[in-house]
Amino acid sequence: ANDISEEPLEDSNTILDIKNCGDSLGSFNGIIVYLNSGGIMSCDGERNLNLDSYSYGIKWQCVEFVRRYYYDYLNHEMPSRSGDATDYFRSAIPSGSMNLERDLLQYHNGEVRPQKDDILVWQGGLGHVSIVTDVTETTISTIAQNVGEDCTDVLSLNENTISGGCVGLLRKQ
Repeated sequence: ANDISEEPLEDSNTILDIKNCGDSLGSFNGIIVYLNSGGIMSCDGERNLNLDSYSYGIKWQCVEFVRRYYYDYLNHEMPSRSGDATDYFRSAIPSGSMNLERDLLQYHNGEVRPQKDDILVWQGGLGHVSIVTDVTETTISTIAQNVGEDCTDVLSLNENTISGGCVGLLRKQ
């Protein structure tokens, strides 16, 4: 069962107004998604580090959530801390091969069926990344940061092909 919450966290039994950078938008498996009000420096541009100085990324960008989810929930440390979301997928890497910058298997869209916890990647501009929360026969549910106040999305799935311009996915081995 997925541990996904699309409701803002409660504080003293009162739902928080969602309007400020860093406000909670929900969570997946206990990892909170935070509001980014737009733009790379909109939430002061600070890098979010854990207690061991592992860099999650710039608050509260989509990459920051993905890195924090993989580190805190899946115990996976990505070797490279650099790069925008668009840099997470390397088109020259063949499907099923290791993306060494992320230490994750990489697959081109349509090559394999997406699974829970996969990272989906969109390119163009700075790109976008999200985490797969559920897969049905015809849909994929995702969660992400830096997409406004609604942190979840449902995409169409036609056999193994993900709709919406997704170029591919990364998966923990």
